[in-house]
Amino acid sequence: MITFEHDTTRAREAVTAAERRNLPVPQTIYDTAAMWDVVTDAGHLRVDDKPGRDDIPDTADELRAMLQERAHAHRIAEAHRAIADDYREPVALRYNQLVREQVPAWIRALQTDFLTLVKALAKQEKKLPAILDRQHLDMRDPKVSAPWQAAEAAAIQLDQLVNDRQTMVRAAGTDRGRDAELFAVATIAAPSSEDVFAHKLREHVGPAIREWRDLRHQPVSRWLHLARSPHFELNLATTGEVDERQAVMDRWHDAIQVVMSSGLSRQAAQQQVEQALRAA
Repeated sequence: MITFEHDTTRAREAVTAAERRNLPVPQTIYDTAAMWDVVTDAGHLRVDDKPGRDDIPDTADELRAMLQERAHAHRIAEAHRAIADDYREPVALRYNQLVREQVPAWIRALQTDFLTLVKALAKQEKKLPAILDRQHLDMRDPKVSAPWQAAEAAAIQLDQLVNDRQTMVRAAGTDRGRDAELFAVATIAAPSSEDVFAHKLREHVGPAIREWRDLRHQPVSRWLHLARSPHFELNLATTGEVDERQAVMDRWHDAIQVVMSSGLSRQAAQQQVEQALRAA
Protein backbone atom coordinates (compact mmCIF):
# COMPACT_ATOMS: atom_id res chain seq x y z
CA MET A 1 0.00 0.00 0.00
CA ILE A 2 1.30 3.48 -0.90
CA THR A 3 0.98 5.82 2.09
CA PHE A 4 1.43 9.59 2.13
CA GLU A 5 5.05 9.15 3.23
CA HIS A 6 5.68 6.99 0.17
CA ASP A 7 4.04 9.42 -2.26
CA THR A 8 6.33 11.19 -4.72
CA THR A 9 3.57 13.07 -6.55
CA ARG A 10 4.42 16.53 -5.21
CA ALA A 11 8.12 16.06 -5.82
CA ARG A 12 7.51 14.88 -9.38
CA GLU A 13 5.23 17.87 -10.02
CA ALA A 14 7.97 20.17 -8.72
CA VAL A 15 10.47 18.61 -11.11
CA THR A 16 8.03 19.08 -13.99
CA ALA A 17 7.63 22.75 -13.04
CA ALA A 18 11.41 23.18 -12.94
CA GLU A 19 11.74 21.57 -16.36
CA ARG A 20 9.01 23.85 -17.70
CA ARG A 21 11.07 26.82 -16.50
CA ASN A 22 14.28 25.40 -17.99
CA LEU A 23 15.83 25.18 -14.53
CA PRO A 24 18.65 22.69 -13.89
CA VAL A 25 17.57 19.34 -12.45
CA PRO A 26 20.42 17.28 -10.95
CA GLN A 27 20.99 13.87 -12.49
CA THR A 28 20.63 12.29 -9.05
CA ILE A 29 16.96 13.27 -9.10
CA TYR A 30 16.41 11.56 -12.44
CA ASP A 31 18.36 8.50 -11.28
CA THR A 32 16.25 8.20 -8.14
CA ALA A 33 13.06 8.71 -10.14
CA ALA A 34 14.10 5.77 -12.29
CA MET A 35 14.58 3.72 -9.12
CA TRP A 36 11.07 4.66 -8.00
CA ASP A 37 9.73 3.47 -11.34
CA VAL A 38 11.54 0.13 -10.88
CA VAL A 39 10.03 -0.29 -7.41
CA THR A 40 6.57 0.68 -8.66
CA ASP A 41 6.75 -1.76 -11.57
CA ALA A 42 7.88 -4.52 -9.23
CA GLY A 43 5.02 -3.77 -6.88
CA HIS A 44 2.52 -4.23 -9.72
CA LEU A 45 4.04 -7.34 -11.22
CA ARG A 46 1.35 -9.85 -12.12
CA VAL A 47 1.15 -13.18 -13.96
CA ASP A 48 -0.66 -13.36 -17.29
CA ASP A 49 -4.40 -14.04 -17.30
CA LYS A 50 -5.62 -17.54 -16.50
CA PRO A 51 -5.22 -20.03 -19.34
CA GLY A 52 -8.20 -20.68 -21.55
CA ARG A 53 -9.40 -23.74 -23.40
CA ASP A 54 -7.13 -23.12 -26.35
CA ASP A 55 -4.07 -22.84 -24.06
CA ILE A 56 -4.26 -26.44 -22.83
CA PRO A 57 -1.46 -28.61 -24.31
CA ASP A 58 -1.88 -32.05 -25.87
CA THR A 59 -0.17 -34.17 -23.20
CA ALA A 60 -0.07 -34.47 -19.41
CA ASP A 61 3.71 -33.97 -19.41
CA GLU A 62 3.36 -30.71 -21.27
CA LEU A 63 0.64 -29.62 -18.87
CA ARG A 64 2.82 -30.55 -15.88
CA ALA A 65 5.64 -28.41 -17.28
CA MET A 66 3.21 -25.59 -17.90
CA LEU A 67 1.92 -25.78 -14.32
CA GLN A 68 5.45 -25.68 -12.94
CA GLU A 69 6.31 -22.70 -15.12
CA ARG A 70 3.17 -20.85 -14.07
CA ALA A 71 3.74 -21.65 -10.38
CA HIS A 72 7.27 -20.30 -10.70
CA ALA A 73 5.93 -17.14 -12.34
CA HIS A 74 3.46 -16.67 -9.49
CA ARG A 75 6.19 -17.09 -6.88
CA ILE A 76 8.41 -14.58 -8.69
CA ALA A 77 5.58 -12.03 -8.99
CA GLU A 78 4.61 -12.44 -5.34
CA ALA A 79 8.22 -12.09 -4.25
CA HIS A 80 8.65 -8.93 -6.34
CA ARG A 81 5.54 -7.38 -4.80
CA ALA A 82 6.73 -8.20 -1.29
CA ILE A 83 10.26 -6.91 -1.83
CA ALA A 84 8.99 -3.79 -3.57
CA ASP A 85 7.28 -2.85 -0.30
CA ASP A 86 10.67 -3.00 1.42
CA TYR A 87 12.19 -0.52 -1.04
CA ARG A 88 9.24 1.80 -1.59
CA GLU A 89 9.69 3.95 1.50
CA PRO A 90 13.48 4.49 1.36
CA VAL A 91 13.46 5.26 -2.37
CA ALA A 92 10.51 7.67 -2.00
CA LEU A 93 12.13 9.40 0.97
CA ARG A 94 15.38 9.78 -0.94
CA TYR A 95 13.64 11.19 -4.01
CA ASN A 96 11.50 13.61 -2.01
CA GLN A 97 14.52 14.79 -0.05
CA LEU A 98 16.60 15.40 -3.19
CA VAL A 99 13.80 17.48 -4.69
CA ARG A 100 13.19 19.32 -1.40
CA GLU A 101 16.86 20.31 -1.24
CA GLN A 102 16.69 21.70 -4.77
CA VAL A 103 13.53 23.78 -4.31
CA PRO A 104 15.19 26.89 -2.76
CA ALA A 105 17.59 27.22 -5.68
CA TRP A 106 14.78 26.76 -8.21
CA ILE A 107 12.70 29.48 -6.58
CA ARG A 108 15.64 31.87 -6.37
CA ALA A 109 16.17 31.31 -10.09
CA LEU A 110 12.58 32.42 -10.74
CA GLN A 111 13.19 35.81 -9.15
CA THR A 112 14.75 37.41 -12.24
CA ASP A 113 11.77 36.61 -14.47
CA PHE A 114 9.40 37.62 -11.67
CA LEU A 115 10.97 41.06 -11.25
CA THR A 116 11.07 41.60 -15.02
CA LEU A 117 7.34 40.95 -15.22
CA VAL A 118 6.69 43.17 -12.20
CA LYS A 119 8.59 45.99 -13.89
CA ALA A 120 6.46 45.59 -17.02
CA LEU A 121 3.31 45.56 -14.87
CA ALA A 122 4.35 48.70 -12.96
CA LYS A 123 5.00 50.54 -16.22
CA GLN A 124 1.42 49.93 -17.35
CA GLU A 125 -0.07 50.68 -13.93
CA LYS A 126 1.07 54.29 -14.20
CA LYS A 127 -1.02 54.71 -17.37
CA LEU A 128 -4.26 53.44 -15.82
CA PRO A 129 -6.91 55.36 -13.84
CA ALA A 130 -7.02 55.41 -10.06
CA ILE A 131 -9.80 52.82 -9.97
CA LEU A 132 -8.46 49.42 -11.04
CA ASP A 133 -11.72 47.48 -10.92
CA ARG A 134 -12.19 46.32 -14.52
CA GLN A 135 -15.93 46.75 -14.30
CA HIS A 136 -15.42 50.49 -13.89
CA LEU A 137 -12.86 50.92 -16.68
CA ASP A 138 -13.79 52.23 -20.12
CA MET A 139 -12.22 49.66 -22.43
CA ARG A 140 -13.43 51.62 -25.45
CA ASP A 141 -10.78 54.21 -24.69
CA PRO A 142 -7.43 53.13 -26.23
CA LYS A 143 -5.61 55.03 -23.49
CA VAL A 144 -7.15 52.55 -21.08
CA SER A 145 -7.45 49.38 -23.13
CA ALA A 146 -3.86 49.39 -24.45
CA PRO A 147 -2.10 49.53 -21.06
CA TRP A 148 -4.69 47.16 -19.63
CA GLN A 149 -3.94 44.54 -22.28
CA ALA A 150 -0.21 44.91 -21.70
CA ALA A 151 -0.76 44.60 -17.94
CA GLU A 152 -2.96 41.56 -18.52
CA ALA A 153 -0.19 39.83 -20.49
CA ALA A 154 2.26 40.44 -17.63
CA ALA A 155 -0.31 39.33 -15.02
CA ILE A 156 -0.99 36.05 -16.84
CA GLN A 157 2.72 35.27 -16.95
CA LEU A 158 3.07 36.21 -13.28
CA ASP A 159 0.24 33.85 -12.35
CA GLN A 160 1.89 31.05 -14.30
CA LEU A 161 5.25 31.70 -12.66
CA VAL A 162 3.74 31.88 -9.18
CA ASN A 163 1.78 28.67 -9.80
CA ASP A 164 5.05 26.94 -10.65
CA ARG A 165 6.57 28.36 -7.48
CA GLN A 166 3.63 27.06 -5.45
CA THR A 167 4.07 23.62 -7.02
CA MET A 168 7.72 23.62 -5.97
CA VAL A 169 6.94 24.85 -2.47
CA ARG A 170 4.41 22.08 -1.91
CA ALA A 171 7.23 19.60 -2.43
CA ALA A 172 9.20 21.45 0.25
CA GLY A 173 6.26 21.49 2.67
CA THR A 174 6.42 25.21 3.48
CA ASP A 175 4.15 28.26 3.16
CA ARG A 176 1.57 28.40 5.93
CA GLY A 177 -0.75 31.03 7.33
CA ARG A 178 -3.84 32.88 6.22
CA ASP A 179 -2.05 35.23 3.83
CA ALA A 180 0.59 32.82 2.52
CA GLU A 181 -0.54 33.58 -1.04
CA LEU A 182 0.17 37.29 -0.52
CA PHE A 183 3.46 36.85 1.28
CA ALA A 184 4.66 34.46 -1.42
CA VAL A 185 4.93 37.43 -3.77
CA ALA A 186 5.13 40.54 -1.59
CA THR A 187 6.71 41.90 1.56
CA ILE A 188 5.41 44.51 3.96
CA ALA A 189 8.00 46.72 5.57
CA ALA A 190 8.63 45.96 9.23
CA PRO A 191 6.70 48.52 11.31
CA SER A 192 8.26 51.06 13.62
CA SER A 193 6.78 52.00 16.97
CA GLU A 194 5.59 55.22 15.31
CA ASP A 195 3.65 53.11 12.80
CA VAL A 196 1.97 51.27 15.66
CA PHE A 197 0.91 54.40 17.54
CA ALA A 198 -0.19 56.08 14.29
CA HIS A 199 -2.55 53.13 13.58
CA LYS A 200 -0.89 52.55 10.21
CA LEU A 201 -2.02 48.92 10.09
CA ARG A 202 -5.65 49.80 10.76
CA GLU A 203 -5.88 52.81 8.48
CA HIS A 204 -3.51 51.99 5.62
CA VAL A 205 -1.92 48.54 5.44
CA GLY A 206 -4.99 46.60 6.60
CA PRO A 207 -7.33 48.16 4.01
CA ALA A 208 -4.72 47.49 1.29
CA ILE A 209 -4.63 43.81 2.26
CA ARG A 210 -8.42 43.60 2.36
CA GLU A 211 -8.66 45.15 -1.10
CA TRP A 212 -6.15 42.58 -2.37
CA ARG A 213 -8.34 39.81 -0.94
CA ASP A 214 -11.48 41.33 -2.49
CA LEU A 215 -9.83 41.29 -5.93
CA ARG A 216 -9.19 37.52 -5.86
CA HIS A 217 -11.54 37.05 -8.84
CA GLN A 218 -9.86 39.83 -10.82
CA PRO A 219 -6.25 38.67 -11.20
CA VAL A 220 -5.11 41.57 -13.39
CA SER A 221 -6.53 44.18 -11.02
CA ARG A 222 -5.05 42.26 -8.11
CA TRP A 223 -1.52 42.40 -9.53
CA LEU A 224 -1.95 46.07 -10.46
CA HIS A 225 -3.09 46.80 -6.92
CA LEU A 226 0.05 45.22 -5.48
CA ALA A 227 2.27 47.05 -7.95
CA ARG A 228 0.62 50.40 -7.16
CA SER A 229 0.32 50.19 -3.39
CA PRO A 230 3.12 51.86 -1.39
CA HIS A 231 2.64 49.24 1.32
CA PHE A 232 3.90 46.26 -0.70
CA GLU A 233 7.20 45.39 -2.31
CA LEU A 234 6.84 42.70 -4.92
CA ASN A 235 9.49 40.01 -4.68
CA LEU A 236 9.24 36.25 -4.75
CA ALA A 237 9.63 34.44 -1.43
CA THR A 238 11.86 31.41 -1.29
CA THR A 239 11.22 28.54 1.11
CA GLY A 240 10.79 29.77 4.66
CA GLU A 241 10.40 33.44 3.73
CA VAL A 242 6.61 33.33 3.75
CA ASP A 243 6.71 32.39 7.43
CA GLU A 244 9.18 35.22 8.09
CA ARG A 245 6.93 37.73 6.36
CA GLN A 246 3.93 36.47 8.29
CA ALA A 247 5.93 36.86 11.50
CA VAL A 248 6.33 40.59 10.76
CA MET A 249 2.55 40.94 10.75
CA ASP A 250 2.22 38.84 13.89
CA ARG A 251 4.65 41.14 15.74
CA TRP A 252 2.73 44.15 14.50
CA HIS A 253 -0.52 42.73 15.88
CA ASP A 254 1.21 41.92 19.19
CA ALA A 255 2.43 45.52 19.43
CA ILE A 256 -1.09 46.81 18.79
CA GLN A 257 -2.38 44.71 21.67
CA VAL A 258 0.13 46.47 23.91
CA VAL A 259 -1.22 49.88 22.87
CA MET A 260 -4.77 48.72 23.52
CA SER A 261 -3.90 47.56 27.01
CA SER A 262 -5.21 49.81 29.77
CA GLY A 263 -3.16 51.25 32.59
CA LEU A 264 0.09 51.79 30.68
CA SER A 265 1.81 55.12 30.49
CA ARG A 266 2.99 56.31 27.09
CA GLN A 267 6.59 55.61 28.05
CA ALA A 268 5.81 52.11 29.31
CA ALA A 269 3.69 51.37 26.25
CA GLN A 270 6.50 52.64 24.01
CA GLN A 271 8.98 50.26 25.64
CA GLN A 272 6.68 47.27 25.40
CA VAL A 273 5.77 48.06 21.77
CA GLU A 274 9.44 48.17 20.83
CA GLN A 275 9.98 44.90 22.67
CA ALA A 276 7.06 43.27 20.83
CA LEU A 277 8.41 44.45 17.47
CA ARG A 278 11.83 42.96 18.25
CA ALA A 279 10.44 39.62 19.42
CA ALA A 280 11.78 36.54 17.65
